Amino acid sequence: MYHCGMRQVGERHVAYKVNLMVWSNRLDLLALSNFKGEVQIHRLHWQKVWNFAPPKENVTVCAMAWRPDGKALAIGYSSGAVFIVDIEDKEILDRYDLEQENPDEFDTNRFGITCITWAVRSDTLESATDPNIYDDSTIFLQNLPSSNGNSQGTDENIKDYKEFVPPNQLNMLMVGYGTGYIYLNIFGRYPFGTIHLAQVAKDDFGEYKVLDICMSDDFSMMQVLYLDRMTSHLYVSLINTSVLSAFAEEVYIVAKKHGDIVKMISYLDQTMNSITEAWEHILLEMDTKMAEYAASVPEGGVSADLLELLMLGTPSDELELCLLQKLTVNDLKKFGNSIELSYSTIQKLVLKQLNIVGQNLTYYLSELRGLTRIPDRYQILGIEESTVTEAIRACCAFLNKCLELQQVIDTSMRNYKAFFRWLFVVIVRLLGEQTPSEIVKITQQELGHIAEFLYNFDNVQVESAETLPDKPVKFNLERLGQYLEDQELTILPEEEDNPWRKFLKDNSCLLKDNDTIFSLAEFKKFSLVQQQQHLKSTVGQVFDISKKETGRYMSPIFNIKCYEDKSDGKLSENLKICQAYYDSESSFVTAFVDSNNVNDGIHFMSIKIKDKACSVTAMKYTFSTMILGDKNPNDELLSVMDLQFYSPEYLSVLTSHPHNEESSIFIQLPLGIIQVNAPECALKPKLFLFNEKVNKKNISTLIESGVFKVLDKMDGFRIAVSGGRKVAVVLSKSYRKVRVFEMEIDGDDEEDETLDTTTQSQSTNDQSTISEKQNTSTTATDVTFLKVF
Repeated sequence: MYHCGMRQVGERHVAYKVNLMVWSNRLDLLALSNFKGEVQIHRLHWQKVWNFAPPKENVTVCAMAWRPDGKALAIGYSSGAVFIVDIEDKEILDRYDLEQENPDEFDTNRFGITCITWAVRSDTLESATDPNIYDDSTIFLQNLPSSNGNSQGTDENIKDYKEFVPPNQLNMLMVGYGTGYIYLNIFGRYPFGTIHLAQVAKDDFGEYKVLDICMSDDFSMMQVLYLDRMTSHLYVSLINTSVLSAFAEEVYIVAKKHGDIVKMISYLDQTMNSITEAWEHILLEMDTKMAEYAASVPEGGVSADLLELLMLGTPSDELELCLLQKLTVNDLKKFGNSIELSYSTIQKLVLKQLNIVGQNLTYYLSELRGLTRIPDRYQILGIEESTVTEAIRACCAFLNKCLELQQVIDTSMRNYKAFFRWLFVVIVRLLGEQTPSEIVKITQQELGHIAEFLYNFDNVQVESAETLPDKPVKFNLERLGQYLEDQELTILPEEEDNPWRKFLKDNSCLLKDNDTIFSLAEFKKFSLVQQQQHLKSTVGQVFDISKKETGRYMSPIFNIKCYEDKSDGKLSENLKICQAYYDSESSFVTAFVDSNNVNDGIHFMSIKIKDKACSVTAMKYTFSTMILGDKNPNDELLSVMDLQFYSPEYLSVLTSHPHNEESSIFIQLPLGIIQVNAPECALKPKLFLFNEKVNKKNISTLIESGVFKVLDKMDGFRIAVSGGRKVAVVLSKSYRKVRVFEMEIDGDDEEDETLDTTTQSQSTNDQSTISEKQNTSTTATDVTFLKVF
């Protein structure tokens, strides 16, 4: 006989009202969200791990789900955004904004996230456990350089891209939206596609709201509970998703390629930021040393004065004052060394990082294009060869732009070195000192380089908004800066020195015969930033789910009219729903309560599909005071407050207490009893499954006394349970008090109220994932909950 052993490990009064609670199935961690839109992670014994603020004001959390490995949490907001947050450091791994609402007519009751489920496919993937040796790209590609250790500190802020190693089982994030869309995402990383309930319900003009999603263990079927917005009636739909099961290996392979590509794009963004920082350092140095002098002369005067000095050997009064008083010989050396270091940093980043990223990205995209040429296996994933080819062309163009920039950097370094050597000689001569002959000697070619450096030195076009008396001085350091701005190049490079141009000139036939070959004219005026944006845009189009017709591969098996709304359109506010799939029975089980109709108790149904035939069982179960052994002939029904499937054997139910409003009853209801007593029903198109003729049964006399526990002084309203971790949490009607329990405790330990962090349910994985460790034992009163908020 099952004994509902529950040991209370803590009770806390929280600072803000709690609205959602979700346990991790891998770690003893509880995710809570409050009415402020914050998400908090707590350990079993209520040590707070972190607090995650909402993305913007007046946004609340609508749904949460843990990644199956317990290392990330999916958070769905009323704004329609989904955040995937790393548990260790609350870093945002991914973000999706897929809601189709009009921001001017935003209504959180109509739109936003309505449910999130993270399902795991039971079968192990062969391609994950026994990969092809040629799938290992490290055999062919250079490793990405570490993002640490570069000079000038320009790379210090770069974080290494957080690796995500795909598991050997397929898992899928499913997000339900208020507009009736279901978004499917493999591993929470690879966007697989969307399904619209209008397609499933075969009513293109219908408006629906997804309430809950459940996937079978082999991913061959999906059960969706949804509301028809026109009538507010509850429907159940079984959808054939066998494409996910049949093509699981292909989905895994493409998802892994997608992960490699996303990693390269992320690394590319980080490197571009480092290059921009190094360039801004050069401009800052120039501003610091020459701003005062530049402000004392008319616009363009800096170039004019320096060119005059170069040609005539005589400085203007302002320039002489600057050279003698503002720029000492030592200052000039430091100035030159600092700028040289920044140039060198940019050169290394372009040569050793951008080039490697571009080459690796081209490789991964080429692999993906190869897969698109096997249509019988990969066409179903909706990736088109033409879009992948366009992304490869963009990669090649980006690499060519990097080569072009490398040539510009070489020219710039040559020119500025000549400029600073010449300026050093000028200052020494103005001071009347002797200089070594090898420094004084400047060739005619170097004079040309210096003149090129000085041309338009301070002639920088600025926006009209900056034409103020105190506007900052800007310097045009030759041709490098234009490549790091989001606008077309103003000084075009010399094409004669470009190796790609020479290659195409000698092999002009390639432009006609190869769709990845591009001409220089196509991207001639692109800056490096524009080329980067074009690359990201084309890669994004490869995985653009709006162009995928995912729904056509998934067909409805059955649509069942489940429950009629009797509350004038407020059914979604009154429903408490839970779903599960049990592989042993090959059936979906669903239980829900309508708080507006407490007399019907729990509505339970089981749907089984076998040989294209659908068998449905349905029953209404109630609880009464007899559960407490009350023999009063005026048997009173108990209100069911909340329910959730605990495990394949038990349904956790929270009911009111018949004699004490401040208490409640926690019941572990055996599913075997529920299923045995639920008769099979005939589906009639015009009738709701749960109609007035469906049998109602008081189950109080069928359950043993050991399966429930009275929660004294706890007016429970909501629960969250986890059979995997053997834990439960109860939330009071005030939304401010929570009580945490360990489940399946032996009778001798049931009343032990002490906090013991070495319990059997605490895994070693918890300690390896979360940096904070708690190895001591304290009583519940030793921790003041309000202080951790």
